[in-house]
Amino acid sequence: MSKQTSSSNSSFEHLDLLSYLKSGQTTPFPIFIHFIMPQFLHHLSKRKQHLISTHKEDSGLQLKFEKIQEETICIDNIYERLKECELHINKEFRDLILRSLDDAYKERTENSRETKILEETLDRTLEVVSMLKNQIYSIKELSSDKLESRRFKSPLFAKKLQLNIDKMMAESSTFKEIKVVYDGLGDELTQNCLLCFSVFPQKAVIKKKALVHWWVGEKFLSHQSNENKTDEEKGYDLFQEFITKGIIEPVSKKRRPSSEHCRMHPLIRYAVIVLAKEKRFIRFDSNGNPTADFSDSNKRGCLVTTEEGGSSLRELTYGFRLKKLENVQTLFNVSEPCVDLREDSFSKMRNMKVVQLGRCQASAKQIVEAADTEFLKGLKKMKHLRYFSIRGITRVRELPDSICKLTKLVIVDIHGCRYLERLPEGIGSLTNLTCLDISGCNLISHMPVGLASLSKLQVLQGFLIGRPVSDDQKYCTLADLAAKLEYLKKLSINVDVRSKELTPQLSHLSEFKNPVSLSVVWSKKEQRTEQGNSTNTTSTSPGSSSLAKLELQFLPYSEMPDWMKLLNLENLKKLYVRGGKLSKLHPVGCEKWKVSILRLELLSKLQMDWRELRALFPRSRYVKKLKCPQLILFPCDDNGEWASGEADTEHA
Repeated sequence: MSKQTSSSNSSFEHLDLLSYLKSGQTTPFPIFIHFIMPQFLHHLSKRKQHLISTHKEDSGLQLKFEKIQEETICIDNIYERLKECELHINKEFRDLILRSLDDAYKERTENSRETKILEETLDRTLEVVSMLKNQIYSIKELSSDKLESRRFKSPLFAKKLQLNIDKMMAESSTFKEIKVVYDGLGDELTQNCLLCFSVFPQKAVIKKKALVHWWVGEKFLSHQSNENKTDEEKGYDLFQEFITKGIIEPVSKKRRPSSEHCRMHPLIRYAVIVLAKEKRFIRFDSNGNPTADFSDSNKRGCLVTTEEGGSSLRELTYGFRLKKLENVQTLFNVSEPCVDLREDSFSKMRNMKVVQLGRCQASAKQIVEAADTEFLKGLKKMKHLRYFSIRGITRVRELPDSICKLTKLVIVDIHGCRYLERLPEGIGSLTNLTCLDISGCNLISHMPVGLASLSKLQVLQGFLIGRPVSDDQKYCTLADLAAKLEYLKKLSINVDVRSKELTPQLSHLSEFKNPVSLSVVWSKKEQRTEQGNSTNTTSTSPGSSSLAKLELQFLPYSEMPDWMKLLNLENLKKLYVRGGKLSKLHPVGCEKWKVSILRLELLSKLQMDWRELRALFPRSRYVKKLKCPQLILFPCDDNGEWASGEADTEHA
């Protein structure tokens, strides 16, 4: 019955084409090439698959299919020069497809003659296609050699052509220049950082953070001798080196001086792909797409959905040699929108170091979903895992408690998992964790006590000052973090304005030893339990002077909050204020701000002219103004930006 249904569907797919061909119209060449020819090849491919499943021993028929495919693709790749043959080709292919559809009907109604009909159809098809190709050969400047060299779309020649392209690239000046940079990186581990760019699509805008985390996960930078910098800081330094040498280019938003994204020129990208193939860094298909093929000694794979609709996830999930899964060290999602992994195969990847399943590109269009989250239970076997990301994946409601046993984890990124309801209470056992991003997980009600036990933590994004489910529930506070996390440099906080702990907790911000970046985001809901801007501060000594960036979102006060007076803003370079009730922007703890980069957005009550702002921010080099109607006479461009030309270019 399934066979009959499949045949019926095949017929319906060609109804529009059949009606068009019977009309006798002369087909314009673009329609012929882009519509009729693909339909014919698609139909041919289906017939070939049917042949393989029913006539496995008949190699002669398979060769005829392949020959037809070869000859047809030769026509496809020189269609610009075939306009003088338009009428003849239209007539022959019209008759050919009509006969093919008629034969397909006969196959369904005359099963006993199926093989005979198939042979007759193939003979006729081969005759027509070969005749057309031979006529094309006679056209001036289309020698047999030139025509044969253009068969790159045929699957039979794809691999051979790819080798030829790789050979040409290896002899190009671009490749030689990239090879010099590659060799100049010194050691294989640092060179691998460059090869990681090979997995991204052409012209892709790449998040620097995603690549740096990959490098940290595979310990590509751990061997470098600079003990004063973390591996993540070394990674951003290497990015700057690549930019300086012209390997990649930063992608900035409008005139914003700092950039968190980059892209690679297509020629440079292809040179890097050739290098990655030579070094067996990762496997690629014939179209240059990275694969999830872990055969042989390959230890890395990517989840990719190609423009043709192919998916490496299918290969990994269903068509894989399971015995090879133990070799896998990295699984990186480049462009797969739906992560559909099986727990049994996922759990076999015991030597995994990097699992990056979430978003990694800058495009807001990149949405990642999980068909089922049961596969996450397989994490318990990955004792060597260092980097785990399910960034932005929907439908994840909880993390398995077994993740707390993966004590080699260094980076965990669960940003934007909006349905995640809780963090594992045993998270404190991840004592090697240096980076934890839980921002955008809005259903979490409290922070587990164990969070303060992550003594090596340097980056914590999304810490919540909220309302615990019950009064006797224990939870982690900012005071706990300040007392134990001496290496914390980057902290972002989400504040529920209805929380009774709001003011007391924020007053502990000055107790952190070496903060560099601080972000506080208030919920947009109206404040109920607290009014005004008063603060019972518990500390009188100013905080560390290391703070360089401060971001405040949806501030519920008309002035800067009192707890900011306890912060040492002596070296503050970047101030971002977005949304809220702020109406005054007077300096805190000093006469004038020393900020060089200022962003003011969605502040309807803030009133000031350009002269007043420059008096408060005499060192400003970049100003962004967005939807602040009472900020007047600002010399900003159409994007609301002003830059002096000397703006700070450090990583934001």
